[in-house]
Amino acid sequence: MEKKQLQSENTDSTGGTTTQQLVTISPTSFSVNHPLPADRQRFFLSLTEGIFGLDEEVKEEKLQILSVSCTIKDLVPYLCAFIRNTIDMNKGNPDLILFTNSIRMVDNLINNEHLNLTPVLNDLFPAVISCILTRKVSRNCYENHWPLRDFSISLIKTICEKYNNPADNIKNRVIHIYYKPLKDCKIYPLTTLYGAIKGLGSLGEEVIKIFVLPHINNLGKVLFEKPFSSRRLSEANQYAMEVKQVKQAIVNVTAPVLLKMKDANDGKSSYSKKFGYLGKCLYAEIKKLESTNIKK
Repeated sequence: MEKKQLQSENTDSTGGTTTQQLVTISPTSFSVNHPLPADRQRFFLSLTEGIFGLDEEVKEEKLQILSVSCTIKDLVPYLCAFIRNTIDMNKGNPDLILFTNSIRMVDNLINNEHLNLTPVLNDLFPAVISCILTRKVSRNCYENHWPLRDFSISLIKTICEKYNNPADNIKNRVIHIYYKPLKDCKIYPLTTLYGAIKGLGSLGEEVIKIFVLPHINNLGKVLFEKPFSSRRLSEANQYAMEVKQVKQAIVNVTAPVLLKMKDANDGKSSYSKKFGYLGKCLYAEIKKLESTNIKK
């Protein structure tokens, strides 16, 4: 069967459009045990081309098929390999819409009650984790890529809840992946730290206590000790935006846990001493949560 290519139109700096080759679709090229018959290859292509096309109505229709149909079981290995290949092949020149479409495919497959995704998790996991921890998931740093990272984090949480078992203990594997950037937070980009913090935060209070709280001091140093003056204006603005997002992620993830631990009762000064640069904002958030709880 002839290979087909997905393409994406993007606006360039002059206001025109440029066409970028995104990924080659060829089900027969995937490493699966059984080649698809010609009619199933055509169906596969209609799904993937529809999801990555420009017609929003068609896109929603094809995604709905992934979410509810019981007739796509034979296509699952090809679809998951396609998702992984699409993300892997475009990391060097990331396209936010392309990555978002890929992650929406994962979401719909996970929600399909007729499917068991256990055999294909080795394709899905690296793809989704990439959209959480990779430095860039969009070509333009000012594109709002944070919701894609958050959505991907929620998918990993769902996979951990739905497919975790004592034999492979997916949750522990995920914790290890998220924790690695926090251990050496000085060498990782802020976008990666954002994904790691919010990823660990999605896995429960005990995970936050063990893997996030001990690193708040070092994270504060990473956020606030790098000089802004040595950066070009555009770089400084980007860095300031990333600092804001990571700071808010730390506060949102850890403040509710610290409130339950009652650590804020010893006062703002000791809190600042314990958590460094982030101590004051954590203390303020905890007091805000306390006030909200009292009103309730």
